[in-house]
Amino acid sequence: MNEDGFSLIELVIVIVILGIASAGLMSVFSTGTKKSADPLLENQALQLAQERLDTIIGDRMNPARGYAFVENAAVNYPAENAAALGFPGFSRTTTAFCVAAADLNTSTGAPPCASGYLHTTVTVAHAALSGGVTVESLVTDY
Repeated sequence: MNEDGFSLIELVIVIVILGIASAGLMSVFSTGTKKSADPLLENQALQLAQERLDTIIGDRMNPARGYAFVENAAVNYPAENAAALGFPGFSRTTTAFCVAAADLNTSTGAPPCASGYLHTTVTVAHAALSGGVTVESLVTDY
C-alpha cells in the first residue's frame, strides 16, 4: 500500500471543518456590514450640511445681507425636511449661538452677539445614520 498522500476520509474531514469555520467567519462579517452606515448616505448628508454652511458663509460675505442676517439663523435658515431638501429621508437643522473670543465652544447667549463671534452648527439627519452628520463653523463680524 502507498501512504504518500491523503485518504478520501481525511480530505472529507478537512473540507467539513473548513466549511464550518468559514460559515462562522462569514456570519461575523455580515453582521458587521449590516450595522455599518451606508457610505452613500453619509456622503449625501455631509454634502447637504456643507451646502448650508457654504450658504451661511456666502450670506456673511454678501454686502446686502452680512453678519446681522446670519445672526438670525432661526428665521433665515429654518429646519428643512425631505420634501424641502429633495432628498428622501433627510432633514437639516441650523443652530447658532454667541461665543467669546477666549472660548469658541461655550455659549454666551443667543444672538445678537456683542463679541462678534457666532458659533454655527448644521446637522443633517437620516434614519439610517445614527447621530447624523454635523458640521460646525465660526462666523465673525470682522
